[in-house]
Amino acid sequence: MDADALLKSRRSVRRYRQDPIPLATLREIVEVARYAPSGGNRQPWEVILVHEPEVVREVFLDVAWHPAVGAPPEGKRPVAYVVVISEGKPRVSDCASLVTYMLLAAHARGIGTCWIGSIKTARLAEALQIPDDYSIVFVVSLGYPDERFEAYENAADTSVTLEGGVVRVPKRPVEAILHENTFRR
Repeated sequence: MDADALLKSRRSVRRYRQDPIPLATLREIVEVARYAPSGGNRQPWEVILVHEPEVVREVFLDVAWHPAVGAPPEGKRPVAYVVVISEGKPRVSDCASLVTYMLLAAHARGIGTCWIGSIKTARLAEALQIPDDYSIVFVVSLGYPDERFEAYENAADTSVTLEGGVVRVPKRPVEAILHENTFRR
């Protein structure tokens, strides 16, 4: 798949097959992601790769899912997570860069992901034994997709919906977001 097709076809996955992802593949995703750019090349991130089923279940309890699609039911939940942490005050934009690389590395391998920012951080930090001088920045769920998607242009409404078993993902047209040289309405 060429780069444009890869970028345009990636979607947030919230329903997963229960096939385990090989540990080597999960590690490859982290290996690729560590090449993400960061301000001043600080690379302020560390990650906790969660793949043992009992720990995966714990992480599931500490994250929230998009209300329009809802939390995945038993038998459709993620099979792994990556918890992105940072020592001290997190550099969110740098950690976002890491997550973006992770999402694309996973998608290139046929693995679905969901970037999660709504996290019960205190509870998850305790469950994962994260030291107090670290912050949880993001969580990424992983698994082989078990849902269908449809992306379409819609300038007026960007609400994700679930219709007939298909997750409909509106994208604003380029004309609605692109300004050249100066801001023009």
